[in-house]
Amino acid sequence: MKSFKFRFIVLVLISFTLGCSEFLISGIISNISQDFHEPLSVVGLLVTIFAFVYAICTPFVSIIIGKHKYFNAFFTLMIIYILGNLMSALSTNFTILLISRIITAAVSGALLSISLTYGNAIAPPKKRAFMIAWIFSGFSIATVAGLPMGTYIAHIADWHYSFWVIIGLSLITLFLASISLPKDLQSAGDESIFKQLDLLKDPLIIVGVILPIFNAAASNLFNTFLTPVFTGILKFSATELSLTLSIIGVLSIISSQIAGWLADHDGLKKIPYIFGIQVIFFLLFYYTLGNVVLAMIVILAAELTFNMTGSSIQIHFFDVAERSYPQSMVLASSLNPVFFNFGISLGSGAGSWAVHEFGLRSIGFGSAVFAVLAIFVVVLLNKMIRKERDNTRSEVEQ
Repeated sequence: MKSFKFRFIVLVLISFTLGCSEFLISGIISNISQDFHEPLSVVGLLVTIFAFVYAICTPFVSIIIGKHKYFNAFFTLMIIYILGNLMSALSTNFTILLISRIITAAVSGALLSISLTYGNAIAPPKKRAFMIAWIFSGFSIATVAGLPMGTYIAHIADWHYSFWVIIGLSLITLFLASISLPKDLQSAGDESIFKQLDLLKDPLIIVGVILPIFNAAASNLFNTFLTPVFTGILKFSATELSLTLSIIGVLSIISSQIAGWLADHDGLKKIPYIFGIQVIFFLLFYYTLGNVVLAMIVILAAELTFNMTGSSIQIHFFDVAERSYPQSMVLASSLNPVFFNFGISLGSGAGSWAVHEFGLRSIGFGSAVFAVLAIFVVVLLNKMIRKERDNTRSEVEQ
């Protein structure tokens, strides 16, 4: 039960469980609207508020738990997470459901941070990027398997039962984690909260956190309005839409695995080319919408690139923390998901403005802007890393 392979499965299961809960609302939003007699625009706030609370709470919770043994923190947060989903399953009005989602969001990011920290700590050096890529893939698997299952349960029975399934999955996950994950692992170095915050003063971190913001903004501006493109412009049927979204989900898993390979092969140096390819696809999007086949080739090719950068960015944060701020490992693990969520908000907001001003066909141009900005940031980051290495080498030689 304590082999690398078993622990690997448990850590992926944790992210899959978190993904099922986070994404479930988007699949049952109509059911909730009908049940509580609330307009879709109001129910949609469950998604917006979840992302906001997730982004705001995760670094604070990560700093607090950074003082404690990882497993004790994981167990405590997992119990709160289960109680939050239990509250959702038992909710009888929209207010209770909203509060339950706030509770769940407040601990979800920290749970992912602990999972990533475990993955970085227990994986052999050559398997580190592989492990982190698969932990991120748990969310992609949730979109392919977990979300459709939760939506189906809501359709044939009641949406409350979807949360009961998540609770059951969470209990299984907690049990498997209890019998497999190390109990004594914790951050090294000074444990004070202020010393953990030293990580955020490092220039390599300050510039680095901008990257997931622009990365998420580019991909989520595009994806937020993709379904209306499929149904309104490309005239997809419900069956065609469902099949296409499933294909996109599979591509996201493949993309995450490619990200692991890139992280093992100087991923940050290759990321500018990935964003450059994205820019090309985003610009082609507008000109291919008149032909369904060409449009699908461009859309699916773009989707394949969206998750390729995450592992390299995460490894960068871990490398900086391990080298100079060992007391801040959990905080370092939270940076990518936290600033990615800020990017989601930025991208969806910019997309709403672009669609309002220029129409659905403009989303490719909006995403291209963020991808170009990401290129400038990662080029700058690579120059800073190279300069630091040169300085370190010079000091050693002296």
